[in-house]
Amino acid sequence: MTAAKPSRLLVIEDDEAIAQGLRFNFERRGYAVEVAGDGLDGLERARGGGFDLILLDVRLPALDGFEVCRRLRVEGVLTPILMLTARAQSEDLVQGLKTGADDYVVKPFDLDELLARVEGLLRRRAWSRRAGEADLAGGHVRVFGEHWVDFESFEAGTRRGTVQLSQKELAVMRMFLSRPGQVVTRRELLAEVWELPHHPNERVVDNVIVALRQHFEESSTRPRHILSVRGVGYRFVP
Repeated sequence: MTAAKPSRLLVIEDDEAIAQGLRFNFERRGYAVEVAGDGLDGLERARGGGFDLILLDVRLPALDGFEVCRRLRVEGVLTPILMLTARAQSEDLVQGLKTGADDYVVKPFDLDELLARVEGLLRRRAWSRRAGEADLAGGHVRVFGEHWVDFESFEAGTRRGTVQLSQKELAVMRMFLSRPGQVVTRRELLAEVWELPHHPNERVVDNVIVALRQHFEESSTRPRHILSVRGVGYRFVP
């Protein structure tokens, strides 16, 4: 029997001590790791493909992490991106998610939490691939209102044109579309999409919802499809 290939990680981090520490800890757990020390080098390596996940620092020389992420998504690179940031302000976290990041960890981070986030993203990627191959209520494209979501291409159609969805955005939409009209709690989303039911910060869910409303709602303050259920979660109305 042929052994499974190790997952390939790209670490884009200019702090050599952090980068080598990440390489050491991930390689100990069987991952194959490459390191890039600035944004331009990281962008070129990521464009080359072949990675299962990218760990991307925000504050980078040559090109910051937000711009690296934005360019990759514009170019159609869908590799999951986990941002490493010292910025805990919600607007910075939202900016990272809006540029296409799938998740983030705030420095200084707990290694066990980081490993769990990486493992969760990799499991989610494998699940999304399998689900994309399966029939989803008659096809991989779902339509609601004036919009559509393509679960194979990670694209969505909006009034403003076609947009690229992140892995997390796609997974949340999959859950909403599978439960129209039902209340979906934040805890359910954390367990299903992030695979971390006891995530210490439920804002990660709200940040993805903000991005989805910007895609699909004419007015984010008066949403038609993604409705808030105060203190509980959300309800999706097709």
